[in-house]
Amino acid sequence: MSSITIEDIVKKWTQKLTNMIKYLYIFVGFVIFVGLLANYLIPNLLFNILVILIIIISGFFIFIISDKVQQLMLEWHEEFTSPTEKLLQTIQMVSMQKLDLLPEEQLDSFTSESHLKLLEVARGILEHQRFIDQVVDNMFEMMFLLNQDGIIMKANKSACETTHFSQADLIGQHIRKLFPHAESLVDYYLELEIQFTTQGFVKDVEVFVQTSEGELLPFSINGVKIESTTGVLLGYTMIAKNQAETVRLFNQVNKSNYELGRANEELAKRYDQIKKEIEEKEGQRRTLEMELATSQLVQKTFLPQIAPEHPNVDCAGTAIPAAFCGGDWWNTITLKDKFFVFIADVTGHGTASAMVTAAISGYFVSVKSKLFAGENLDVDDILQGFDTVLSSMGHSDVSYNMTCFSCVFDFEKKVIRYANAGHNFPLVVKADKKVETLIASGNRLGNIGATRIDNKVFEKKELPLIGGEFIFFYTDGLIENKNDKDEEYGKRRLRKFIEKNYTKTSSEFVSLLLQDSLEFYGAGKALEDDITMVVVRVKQP
Repeated sequence: MSSITIEDIVKKWTQKLTNMIKYLYIFVGFVIFVGLLANYLIPNLLFNILVILIIIISGFFIFIISDKVQQLMLEWHEEFTSPTEKLLQTIQMVSMQKLDLLPEEQLDSFTSESHLKLLEVARGILEHQRFIDQVVDNMFEMMFLLNQDGIIMKANKSACETTHFSQADLIGQHIRKLFPHAESLVDYYLELEIQFTTQGFVKDVEVFVQTSEGELLPFSINGVKIESTTGVLLGYTMIAKNQAETVRLFNQVNKSNYELGRANEELAKRYDQIKKEIEEKEGQRRTLEMELATSQLVQKTFLPQIAPEHPNVDCAGTAIPAAFCGGDWWNTITLKDKFFVFIADVTGHGTASAMVTAAISGYFVSVKSKLFAGENLDVDDILQGFDTVLSSMGHSDVSYNMTCFSCVFDFEKKVIRYANAGHNFPLVVKADKKVETLIASGNRLGNIGATRIDNKVFEKKELPLIGGEFIFFYTDGLIENKNDKDEEYGKRRLRKFIEKNYTKTSSEFVSLLLQDSLEFYGAGKALEDDITMVVVRVKQP
């Protein structure tokens, strides 16, 4: 194809037409000139003949000119009109996006560079349009192109998939087709049109879009109006963003905030609970520290720190508290011809029992002073004194009471006298090597709340003191503490242990029995009750 422009074609055909008109003017001038000359020089007959000849020649010349014009018209149609029609057809194909349907030989028939350039522009426009259509169709949001009346001219793939309408269902329909039809609802299109008119665009307008099944979906509309270069309204573009995920996330955030609030409330409650527990633990710790200090004071002040001594006896004892501050107490008094032994079990543990122990120990010091001064106090008299002290401590809300066993080895009269205030009976082994019980009855010491028991009787008994006797005093914690199988150490196990080991020294016996009992309870197992034991072995005379 040659590089001939439309301007070249027009110039060429303008020149041809100018030449033809010039030839026609020359011929007409020649005919007029000949007619005038003949009319002047030639007679009438000859003039007529000459006119006829001129007419014949003119007809022939006109025929030639007519044929030439027809040829020029054919050439004009071939060179300009037909390609122009093809170009218009191409432009129509471009507008319909069907340029590929034009036969290749028809495209190759374009002869002018202008035609080819216009064809190239048309192809570029088509490719650009296809690119835009592909981008629009691949958008996640719904996109609509509306004319000035709100009629849908184009809807992308997402719009069809979301609304479940086909392209055929949407194209040519008013956009109101996608908005709810209930009369009570807002006319969304009217609201959008007002915003388009007043500000030229819409931004984040919340609407509900109705699918083909009637389901309402929340969307946010954004769009702009389209105008020509002269300001004529052509239509609108609208992009609708699905808010269902936003609503779901919003609801999820609200739910998470609610759960977080609940968790914060639970955390606050748990914090208060832990704080209270810490305060309680701190209070318990301080209480335990006080009990420990009290226990240490009791151990150092009110319980024997060294083994009691008397020329006629071998004595040893120990007290193992279940708490920091136990409720068991024991002590001895050594006189020239007498040896007193006391063992007691105060009700309860902790500071309260320490108070009772302190009161009893205070009275015990008084008894000791009286005995050293030569006052004749027997075992039952001492129990009466203990009872008076404890009874005076009681009031309506608190009871202070304890069991106690009081025993004296009277070497001058060669008897063992004892009295009991509700305590466990001691066990004795005499010369016959049998384990026997020192039985004596009596009430507990102290009162029960505001109730005071007067005229208490503490039975006093005695047995001969021969020499070689083994007497074992203990509190009930020794036999009542349990192991992991919920078994108590028990009296039978204690008797068997005494039968096997009573010949050992007092201190050795206490150590062995303490070891045996603790192993029975279980290593590291907390004691349920205090353990106190005292052994007195009377030496042979």
